[in-house]
Amino acid sequence: MRTAIVAIFGLGLLACNGSRNATQADNTKEEPVDQKDEQTSTNGTEADNVAHAAPIIIYRTTQDHSDHVPVIMNDDRSAIVSYPHPSDLKGDVRPVDLGNGYLLDRRGIGPNVAYLDMTYAQYAALSTAPSLAELQAHIIDRDPLSELYDCGKQTGNSNTEEEFRTLVASGQLGTRCKKLK
Repeated sequence: MRTAIVAIFGLGLLACNGSRNATQADNTKEEPVDQKDEQTSTNGTEADNVAHAAPIIIYRTTQDHSDHVPVIMNDDRSAIVSYPHPSDLKGDVRPVDLGNGYLLDRRGIGPNVAYLDMTYAQYAALSTAPSLAELQAHIIDRDPLSELYDCGKQTGNSNTEEEFRTLVASGQLGTRCKKLK
């Protein structure tokens, strides 16, 4: 009985909007990022705002995936552990081109990102999220990153895109950001 309740509860979690955890017992260290929850608040102190600010992730891929939907894989890249609901991709959530092949993430990717063969527009037009089996069948690149940088948290008073375009153009990205890959 308890297993059935847990299974039903798990299915209920998948039906909610926001990034999806594909498994209830996930041993990976990555957490899905739902950017709606990560926006900086206009209330509270600056320290409170920084604590809830969106992470700044800049990356390059081995192929152009700037319009492909990202999903997060487990550490051995055999299973999807997080994926978006189609409603999460409404509006312009594609990464920002910083030049020289570098992209500023707006979806919450990480080291275990993989890309689907669907564009943001195609995926956003779906009425429901595909099943895990369907998502697995749509993966076109399980290890797409050539570089990945963690650049801290975004604060409400910074011009992030322009700052990072300048760093990329001058070859100084590694002086401001921690290289993860």
